[in-house]
Amino acid sequence: MRLSSLKIVLAFSLALGLPLMAKANDEDIATSDKTFMEAVEAAKAGHYDQAFKLFELQAEAAQHDAQFNLALMLKTGRGTPQHYADALMWAWLSHLGGIEKGKPLADEILDVLPEATIEEVRQNIAANLKARIDKGDKAAVMQYARHFMEILAEEDYEQAYLWYSIAAAIGSEGGQEARDLVAENLEAEVMITLQDEARTTYYGLSFGK
Repeated sequence: MRLSSLKIVLAFSLALGLPLMAKANDEDIATSDKTFMEAVEAAKAGHYDQAFKLFELQAEAAQHDAQFNLALMLKTGRGTPQHYADALMWAWLSHLGGIEKGKPLADEILDVLPEATIEEVRQNIAANLKARIDKGDKAAVMQYARHFMEILAEEDYEQAYLWYSIAAAIGSEGGQEARDLVAENLEAEVMITLQDEARTTYYGLSFGK
């Protein structure tokens, strides 16, 4: 399993002095475990700028442990100047991707940001996940559904139900259970309308055709 906390890496950065791993091929650099470990070794050796670049490549390719480490570097200002808004975005995305430490990190950052900036980050997260869905990334569907319940200032039960319905249709783990829980907060008429909308949306997606 990949390391999920850069704090451990940074604590031993100069003491270990381990050699860097060979750079991964261009075709797999964004998603390979080898690239992730190269970033970890770079951080251990104190090459934070190199670590940041590699974590950023992987974060943009929806590698969630890299998203967490990137968020931590942005929060602490290692390898890049501090940027709390971007740190929050990557911390939240890592949380939606299943990294448990993502939410506590996001909660820490929330305390230092104005609401207008937080709302902008929420919009960026929605755009990020929707773009992945539009490209055929099924894993993003469940994350997009969860964002309506966990990231927004107030839960959006209708949109959550719609996207959990799609998640259930494609077999995402927990999709059916989450859909049924959200349905308990909807009027029957609203739910029926959303079912029509979910079906239309599903067949409009690349993996629903």
